[in-house]
Amino acid sequence: MGSTRGSASVASILLVLGVLGVVVAGVTVWPLVAASGQPQVAERRAQAVVVEPRPCGARAAGDVVEVQIDGQTRRATFDGCGHTRGQRLDVMVPARASGDLRVTPVKTQQTELEALAWRTHIVLITLAAVAGGGYGILLGRR
Repeated sequence: MGSTRGSASVASILLVLGVLGVVVAGVTVWPLVAASGQPQVAERRAQAVVVEPRPCGARAAGDVVEVQIDGQTRRATFDGCGHTRGQRLDVMVPARASGDLRVTPVKTQQTELEALAWRTHIVLITLAAVAGGGYGILLGRR
């Protein structure tokens, strides 16, 4: 009778570990699936010069920069703070620049395949940790 009870608890532990693995994999891959359907904002790369540095803090609005757009020099708010006057920055400018202009730092673009590979590594590490913990529980019951 004791062996039947032991195998039932092993089966329930394996079931819980399997369900947890599926949930972790789903939570990890879901943001990639959701983001793939979102329209990308058209941006182009430009170089900006800091004309009015602003200190970083709780209410930092960002440094004021000048950037060349279609041959015209425009002032914009940079999504960052604490730079020095005259410093050159690589920025991303919206393709349709109108009204109050806000520019962002150039991002290192990570391809979808690299993002999926990174997430897969995280899933595998998590599953290995869960499996190791489950194996430790099984050994502790003996």
